[in-house]
Amino acid sequence: MMRMLKQRSKQQLPNMLASAILSAAIGVLYFSYDPAPADADPNDMAIAAAKPIPVPVIAYKPTEFSEPNQEIKQGGQTQAPQQPGTLTGRMALLMNQLLLEKGCRLLDTVPDYTATFSKQECVGGELSDNQVINLKCRHKPFSVYMKWVVGDKGQELLYVDGENDQKMLVKMGGLKGRLVPTLKLDPHGSLAMQESRYPITKAGIRALAEEIIGFRKKDLEENLNTECVMLSNQKFDGKDCYCFIAHFANAKESPTYRKSVIYIDQKTCLPVFVRGFGWPLDKLASASPEELDELTLIESYSFTDINLKSELATADFSEANSDYRFRR
Repeated sequence: MMRMLKQRSKQQLPNMLASAILSAAIGVLYFSYDPAPADADPNDMAIAAAKPIPVPVIAYKPTEFSEPNQEIKQGGQTQAPQQPGTLTGRMALLMNQLLLEKGCRLLDTVPDYTATFSKQECVGGELSDNQVINLKCRHKPFSVYMKWVVGDKGQELLYVDGENDQKMLVKMGGLKGRLVPTLKLDPHGSLAMQESRYPITKAGIRALAEEIIGFRKKDLEENLNTECVMLSNQKFDGKDCYCFIAHFANAKESPTYRKSVIYIDQKTCLPVFVRGFGWPLDKLASASPEELDELTLIESYSFTDINLKSELATADFSEANSDYRFRR
């Protein structure tokens, strides 16, 4: 009898181990799987699978800057005048400002909007991977909801001016979101700013436009040595755009930026693609312009799929929204 029991135990041991391994595997799958609600926005999955928007290629070099309608002389040779629709110098700076101000006036008539927001930022000396975010934004009271679909997939952020003690709510994505409760953070605090160059109170298209307007006003009012060119008939994400390329004279006049590239939608006058580049280290002095841009990129932002007629509801900015995970 004892011999039979021992043999049966030996036979059952592998089955028990297999069952334990299977249970552990199911547990890992359960905690790492982030199921979408039945009534969730189907665009979440579509955006997650989409490829990043390609960076526009600009066939224009800073050595070509000159006064409008004048011939460009290089190496003792005279080149053809600039192509039609090109502005340079102060006229380009002023046009950049005026177009963005027109875009802000358009946003004055828009209560809210949705968009796909992509960003890449240098924070703490390191350039982050590209992040793609579903964005909902309301102007009054200023409110932002974000859900990451590329990057920290599943992470959600909610901020409503005047609510939650002026704090933002953050629900982390993936397994962390299942184990860690919703965080309530000061938008300007060190934890909130560890992964972003700007606080959530500066999120959205309008804040980006106003930031650039501030730089253009400074360039013009202080008569800074900022070279700027405006190129017409450019494209971004299939839209007709104006492209502005600005080069700043030195780090004393522009401590943060060496160069900026801004695409403005011709129809809405809203900034849809913006890139900023910092000053190089001495060891990068011999790098090509393309290499220099790649090594000194400090921020890249784009807005696609902009819907200015979204008609968002109060529930879109509520932590109690059943499609959100703040209470889970």
